[in-house]
Order: sequence, then structure tokens, then C-alpha cells
Amino acid sequence: MKKISILFFSFLATSLFADEGYHYSVNLTKVVNDKVTVNLTPPDFKQDEVEFMFPAMVPGTYEVYDFGRFISNFKVNGKKGSVIKVTKVNVNTYKLSPANQIESISYDVDDTFDKTSLAGTDKNIIFEPGGTNFEEGKNFAMNTHSMFGYFKGFTNRNFTLEFEKPKGFYPATGMSDIQFGETIDVIKVFDYHDLVDSPIMYCLPDTATLLVGNTKVLVANYSPNKLITASFMARTLEKVLFAQRDYLGGTLPVNKYAFLFYYIDKPTRSGSNGALEHSYSSFYVMPEMDSVSMRQSIRDVAAHEFFHIVTPLNIHAKEIGEFDFNNPQMSEHLWLYEGMTEYAAHHAQVLSGLIDVNQFINTMMQKYQTSIETYNDTMSFTYMSKNVLDEKIHKQYGNVYEKGAVIGMCLDILLRDLSDGKYGTQNLMKDLASKYGKNKSFNDADLFNDMEKFTYPEVGNFLRTYVGGTKPLPMNEILNRVGIEFIPEQESYEFTIGNPDLNFNEKTRRLYVYSTKDLDEFGKALGYKKGDEFNKINGTLIELEKLRAIFDDYYSTIREGERVEIEVFRPKFFKGKYKIVTLSAVAKKMKVIRKNQIGLIETPNEKQKQTLKSWVGL
Repeated sequence: MKKISILFFSFLATSLFADEGYHYSVNLTKVVNDKVTVNLTPPDFKQDEVEFMFPAMVPGTYEVYDFGRFISNFKVNGKKGSVIKVTKVNVNTYKLSPANQIESISYDVDDTFDKTSLAGTDKNIIFEPGGTNFEEGKNFAMNTHSMFGYFKGFTNRNFTLEFEKPKGFYPATGMSDIQFGETIDVIKVFDYHDLVDSPIMYCLPDTATLLVGNTKVLVANYSPNKLITASFMARTLEKVLFAQRDYLGGTLPVNKYAFLFYYIDKPTRSGSNGALEHSYSSFYVMPEMDSVSMRQSIRDVAAHEFFHIVTPLNIHAKEIGEFDFNNPQMSEHLWLYEGMTEYAAHHAQVLSGLIDVNQFINTMMQKYQTSIETYNDTMSFTYMSKNVLDEKIHKQYGNVYEKGAVIGMCLDILLRDLSDGKYGTQNLMKDLASKYGKNKSFNDADLFNDMEKFTYPEVGNFLRTYVGGTKPLPMNEILNRVGIEFIPEQESYEFTIGNPDLNFNEKTRRLYVYSTKDLDEFGKALGYKKGDEFNKINGTLIELEKLRAIFDDYYSTIREGERVEIEVFRPKFFKGKYKIVTLSAVAKKMKVIRKNQIGLIETPNEKQKQTLKSWVGL
């Protein structure tokens, strides 16, 4: 790449970029009311009229966000003083004429994290990992789709981004074509799809690098109170990334990958935390908590996002490969993009020994339990996927991470059983990636047939019946293939803490009673009230990082007839004020009905043993 001296960059910009590509410039040293100004030198146009657009939706979000809401002060300058007619067609679209006389465009961009004054922002809140935050002099978390627009019909042009930055700031991103400067950085991408696929985090660098197989992995970190470091994150991710490398056969399909971690020390407006996947990176918005207590949850989320380098990067339908940002059409196969990815994220960890078999199987069974209790278990998954933007169907979307993962597990067990342990979903995904790849999409209607051709007729029947069809998953029949007995309902008597519905208060860092509607007899005797925050149990301080050990000790040492004391902080009338209350009751075992339990068959046959060993290594 030809390098351009920073000293002469401004002088040369107009002559260099007034061509077939887009040239964007942003000054990150000037932020006014959480807004930055974006300038664009557009491609040359021969036609009289063009439409300039901001995305309504981007891949991976499965929700229409209308990013044009955050654009203001939109101006178009004509060549030699000519007047350009600007018509705002809708919240995302501007019609410009005459197009061949456009010299430059400028507009202001609001960040999305904390903006409440714009129309619709209180209802249609953007999930933070898909949004943007500008903190002058501190951090610029930028999802490019919320900042940079495109001309309709011209998404396949090159994009050049010029950032004037605060001194010392570094652009962490999965993009590779970067020209670094002391005050200005220049980043280039192939087309608009690549641009939208590439978030950027600008801040003073806290980074670490890992080499995973043939892939250079960048870990970039922003922790406002310095509670979490990039080096800790790299150590946390290292083993799971190597496990995923081995799971994919020793090599990865990308040369560079970036984990962008933005930690936040206050509740998010969406009320959620998490990540958004991209082909060469993933962007995380996580609570700035004690890092050790978050280790496994970070691994689980990061493992899921990282596995998107397989799908949809290398296995995707035309609806994704040719994504329409302003009239999005959904693919039928969210079970593949999200569900299979979620399954692989956990399966790779159990095969590598990062989690034990019981933990893995319990996780999968919890997902099954959630899927049948929370979602419509008889709705066709392909129908749900295709219609996920419909308001009535969208509430079923979360099932892609629950039942979608269980579908992956069932398919894996079925494949290993049919192949005598020689072929599983790892192999199937590799075969599909070889058939398709980043630049070749499949037709939705062909996928089940293609998977059947690579495997067995039974696999095609399973997919059409339980993924494309409406029948509940055949859990008993599938689990029996690995020597596991499936018990739909089991009754027992156990000690409890009263069965309150619990949640977590990020400000006080304490568990609290979210609801008392399902309290058992013991919980009613204790006298929980909604909002009670746990402090001590039988004199032991409830520390978040020791939570499991504390409750394990409680359940293993409590005896029938003993008095249990639980100290809580009970909210007073004034917000943020508490009084300490000690709840007390006599311990008594409660009748507990557990659904969808599993256990090993006492005398499995050789075929079941073989399939189980192939599946989880036992």
C-alpha cells in the first residue's frame, strides 16, 4: 500500500478520493453534546438522482433499529456552488439531485448508548453491542453501521475512513488495511458489507495479542476504573481459543480476529449486556465487575462469538450474503447460525477438558428446559427464523440460543451414532464450509438436502421433522443413543432457600428478590419481600465470587429442624436507602418437582458406549 505523508494528507485528500470510492473523515478530537461530525467525499455519479441511506438493520441484530434516527444537520455541497436538492424520504433515506454535481456531504452523529431525547429512542433502544458511544478524551466505541451511510446501488465500492484522533489513541478493529499516524489514522475496506462488519474501538491502548494456529488474535480492552485488563482477558480466552482451534481441525478460516471489550460501570439503557458477532471481530459491552467471577461467563460468550467465523461467515444463505440493509429479508436457518454456534461453543470446551461432562450436559438440559417453558415448542424453527422480524414472532427469537443449541446437540449425537463415532457436526460444518465459503451463498430451500447428501437419510428426516416441522425434539430417543435415560418428571424432597425469583443489582452487587410469586412453604415462613437484597446466610457473608461455594456449603450442612437465618438489606421508602432485616425459619425439606431430568443407563450396550465416547470423550 502506498503511504501518504501525514503532513500533506489534507492537501491531497480531495484529489485522491474524488473517484469511484467513498472517502469519509471524522474528527474525534471535537465532540459536541455527544455528537461527532462526519464528512464524506462521495464517488462520482453519472445519473441525475441518487439515494443516500443509513441502515435500518444490520446482520446479527435480527431487529430493525433505524440508525438514521441518530443523524442530524445533514448537508450536501454542490460543485462550484451548485445547489443540490435534498429530499428526506424516510428516517434512513435522503434523495439527492443532481447527483453528478455532489461535491461533499456532512452530518452529525449522535451516540446510541445514552441518547434519550431523540424520537423513538425510549422504545426502540439499541442493544449496546450494536450501537455507538462517544466519550470525549476517553473512548469511542463505534459500530460503523451507526455512523456511515451508503448510496443505493453503490455498496460494492471501496471505503476509506480518515480519523483525526486524540494523541495516543489506538484503533482496535478486525480490519487489517490501516495506516497509523500520530494524529490521523487511515483505514480502508473493500465494500460497505465489509465496513458494516467491522466495529472500531478508539482509546488509549490496553491490548494483548495471541497467536492461535494461523490466526493473530487481538484482545482490546476498555475498563473505565481499570478493574479489568487486556492481559487478564487474553489469559481468560487463551485456553478456549486453542480448544476451538483444535475443534476446527487445527487451523482457523481467518488471518486476524479482534475481541473488543468495552466495560461499563453503570446499567445499560437496554437492561442487557452481551456481544455482537462479526466475521473478523466481536464487540462486547459487559458490566465492569470483579474479573475473576466473570471468567466462565466471558469464555462462554466469547466462544460463541468467535465460532461465527464458521457460520455465517463461511456458511450462509443468500439473504445474508446479499443482505439488504434497508429492506432486510430473513433466512430460515437461525438454528444454524446461532443455535449450532452456541452448541459448538460449549461442546468444544467439554472436549478440551475446560468444563467437565456433567457441567456440559447440565447446561444443555437447562437450555432444553428453558426452551419448552419459555418459548413455543411446536413452532417450526425455519418459520420462526424467516418471520423473526414480525412483532408477534420476534419474542421467540431468544430460543435460537436455547432450543437452537439443543438441536445442534441432537444432530451431533445422531450423526455420531449413525457413523459409529466417526462423523459429527464438526465434520458436517467443515464439509458445508468447503461446499460454500465466504463468497458463495446457499439457497434456504436446499440446505436440508445438502446436509442429507453429506450424511444420511435419517439426518434429512430429522431436520425436516423437528427443525422445519412442528414436532417437539425426540429427547428420549436421541439421548438413549448415548446411554442416557430421559425422565420427563421427577419428584424429590430437598432443602431450599425458599424459592424466590432472584436477580442481580449491579449497583450494590447483591442478589435480590425479584418476585415472591413462587415462594414455597419455607420461603413464606422466612417472610421474603420483593426487593430484599441478600447479605448473609447463617452468618456467612454472601460474596459474589464465592456464591457457588457458599450455597453448596449451606445445602450440605443444613439439617431438618435447625433454624436458618438470612440477613437481607430491605429497601426503605427513600430510593437507595436500606434497613437490615434478619429473616428466620426452621429448616424443612420441600417437595420439589424437577422436569426433564437425565441419568446414565445402568448397563449401556457397546454401541451406546461408543457413541458417548465419541460425543464427550467418556
